[in-house]
Amino acid sequence: MDKRYLLYKFCRDGNRHLITWLTASGMEEANLAVKVLRKNHPQVPDLVLGKGEFFEVLEESQLKPGEWEEAMRILAGRKGGLEAAAPSPEDIT
Repeated sequence: MDKRYLLYKFCRDGNRHLITWLTASGMEEANLAVKVLRKNHPQVPDLVLGKGEFFEVLEESQLKPGEWEEAMRILAGRKGGLEAAAPSPEDIT
């Protein structure tokens, strides 16, 4: 059965940016999905890693209560898919 995952990018400044969500049969497939996203969308800044940056893939069961719902609310507020910047939580109604 597929599981749901959140993809985050950790930047050099210490900030963690929510990039997207995905489904996969397990962590190995989720990590492969990130590689495919990077290969197919090289123009998306959030999918390019700079020095000291890394991705984190979290399975839904690893999240704090309410974290999945909050992430979905943030992602729903984006316009333009992967290339869109996430709006600040204050801008989402």
